[in-house]
Amino acid sequence: MKAVNLKGRDYEQGYFLDVLLEHLNAKKADTIAFGDAKVDIPMFEYCEQSVCLGNGGDEAKQAADMVTQAVDDDGLASAFYKLGLI
Repeated sequence: MKAVNLKGRDYEQGYFLDVLLEHLNAKKADTIAFGDAKVDIPMFEYCEQSVCLGNGGDEAKQAADMVTQAVDDDGLASAFYKLGLI
């Protein structure tokens, strides 16, 4: 499993994901987005699955496939478990 935080001033997250997937020779079907804000919605739409942390905004929660607990309440670990990653 690989994790990366994508940020760029002039590009959307989908662009970076395309570049990263090509570099890793990976498939879009293998992607899961984790986020908590409105700016993460394009990434949610790009990835095969999307998870919003419980402390996220309402728009992000509505756009995600799954909503988990807040980060401070082990939300990432809980989502990893539910998704069969651990």
